[in-house]
Amino acid sequence: MTACLPLQPQSLSTAIADRLRQRILQGEWLPGTELLDGEIASSLGVSRTPVREAMKLLCHEGLLTAHPRPGMTVAILNTAQVQEAQALLQLLRSHLALHPAIEGGLAQQLQALALQRLQLANLAALTQN
Repeated sequence: MTACLPLQPQSLSTAIADRLRQRILQGEWLPGTELLDGEIASSLGVSRTPVREAMKLLCHEGLLTAHPRPGMTVAILNTAQVQEAQALLQLLRSHLALHPAIEGGLAQQLQALALQRLQLANLAALTQN
């Protein structure tokens, strides 16, 4: 009989993504900042693979932008992307007010993504002024 390890509540790459997302949204890395997976991996004491996976996740969320070389940067949102996030947020808030979703439902997840994009746009605006 093999021993079973307890299930982890989240994968290492998800935990790293959470930490990177927090650093981005707190303004530690401003829009346009180049992020190097090797440096991040060594600062966290992990290999590059979970860092790359975390960065891909944040790229799909719209917080990072992928480049062929050197890698990824914190996303710089254009006006249309900001307006789209604002419109989406307004629609989702209206929907959630009329139809309370279950905790962690799709509408709430989309709302969180829209809020993150707007927070990133606000950081960019603050650094330009």
